[in-house]
Amino acid sequence: MRPSVVHVVQVDATPSGDRPRVEVIHETLWSDSEVREAVLTGALTSGLVCALVGLGVGFYLGLREGRR
Repeated sequence: MRPSVVHVVQVDATPSGDRPRVEVIHETLWSDSEVREAVLTGALTSGLVCALVGLGVGFYLGLREGRR
C-alpha cells in the first residue's frame, strides 16, 4: 500500500455547532491496472451489447423486408 497524506479540515459553516469533517486525500483512487481493467471491461461489454442490439435490429428489419 502506498503512503498517503490525509488532511482533516474543519468548516465553520453550520450555526448549530455541528461541524462537518472533510478529509482530503492526496493519492489516486484506483491503481493503473484497475483503471485499465475497468476500461477494457467497459469496452468489451459495450461492444457486446451493441453487437447484440445490431443483430436484433437487423433480424427484425430482415423479417419486415421478407414479408414484402
